[in-house]
Amino acid sequence: MSNTGLKIGYMPLAHRTYWQYFPEHKAPALKMAAALREYLGQFGDVCETGELIDACPASVKARRLFQQHDVDVIVLATVTFSTPDDVILDLKKFRRPTVIWNTQALSGIPADLDFSKWMLAHGVTGVPGLTNLLVREKLPYFLVSGHMNGEAVRRQFQEIFAAVEVAEHVWGARVGLFGHTYPGMIDFGYDPTSLYARFGVATVPILETAVLSAYKDVKDEDVKLLAAEMTRKYGMADEFQGNEFSNSVRLALAMREVARENELTAATVYCQQMWQNAGIGVVACLGMSLLARQGIFCTCEGDVPTAVAGMVLEKLSGRAVFTEIWCNDFDNDQFMMGHSGQMNLGLFEHDPKSVDMARHPWWDGCEGRGVCFHLQMPPGPITLLSINSTQDGKWRLITSPATVLERKAVPLGAPNFFIKTSCPIAEFLERWGQLGAAHHLAMAYGDWSRQLKAFARIMDIEYYQV
Repeated sequence: MSNTGLKIGYMPLAHRTYWQYFPEHKAPALKMAAALREYLGQFGDVCETGELIDACPASVKARRLFQQHDVDVIVLATVTFSTPDDVILDLKKFRRPTVIWNTQALSGIPADLDFSKWMLAHGVTGVPGLTNLLVREKLPYFLVSGHMNGEAVRRQFQEIFAAVEVAEHVWGARVGLFGHTYPGMIDFGYDPTSLYARFGVATVPILETAVLSAYKDVKDEDVKLLAAEMTRKYGMADEFQGNEFSNSVRLALAMREVARENELTAATVYCQQMWQNAGIGVVACLGMSLLARQGIFCTCEGDVPTAVAGMVLEKLSGRAVFTEIWCNDFDNDQFMMGHSGQMNLGLFEHDPKSVDMARHPWWDGCEGRGVCFHLQMPPGPITLLSINSTQDGKWRLITSPATVLERKAVPLGAPNFFIKTSCPIAEFLERWGQLGAAHHLAMAYGDWSRQLKAFARIMDIEYYQV
């Protein structure tokens, strides 16, 4: 297997009728097909029959091989002219994200172009015939045009394949719903059946009794070990009172065990049920932050759709963040953002001492407040993402580029930061609102707009960029 684990089904397209008239062209066509196959090998494991897909039987053979190996994506390359009837039935029978690579042996048209060279440079003639049928049959596809020596081609393949891997990551994922949705926050309400059918994401209810049982089962020595690790790794901004620090650590270990037992890919936590529970009595910020550090994206308040958005950005960036817009700075045309006391600690692995553990500034639980964090978010370009269901039962992906600014966090006692959007904040909010985005967001450093657009196409959902 390759480093990525991506499995690419490869179909080098040709036209079998030609061989009886121009048999000398088959060998160079096979040579070119091998060169294109080697090129694709840099992105993952290439699955192929070793033959030209030049008639229906060759296509059937390739499709059955792809099914056997459960490939993630199918790439059709224009080795020479082909007709769409050869492959369309198999593309319908085994549906996978499909890429048509409009390429040829020559990067240009030489002065000595002759019939033989032209034969390996007119595969483009068959592209509209194929795309016509894909559109008519409502089969989403990507078209990559260019010679394999071109950097733009390599970049396009990288972006598409990244989106394919995101789709594979999301499909079959499990989002743990700790408790229920925050009462009244119906803007991120959703239909679990629709979510499962469209994204393959299952909602896994996590009962309060399950968390409490796991909490009681945590061993004291494990609490001491994790508490020692945390105090070695991160700073301490406050004097914790009573058992609130050890309870936060114990709750984090309990949540980790619940996530393991339920094979969770992401989670959303209504933590009021935890700090208001006499058996636990502290906020869940530490537990969520440690889950996020190990790649299990967490949202607050029972927000499952944003947990899906976070899974997507986590797969792309490796360190996604849950947040919301907190306050307008009209004078500087900026937003202040944050959310309670949790943070993806994976962002600070290079400098953990820049993070201080602190008492949560707001919520008084039965056993105190518990752990949250003081930190300064690094400046840089980011991508904001919201995934929501629409009135007609479809799904919509809304994204926007923005920038985290070099501006000091406000001493509110919980993580916060400032961003500047690509348009004035009033215009941003109007456009964001018109598209129906909920008030929670997922965020990741970097510009992932092209990969997100490809992901939306693969999942057959609406895509909008503000």
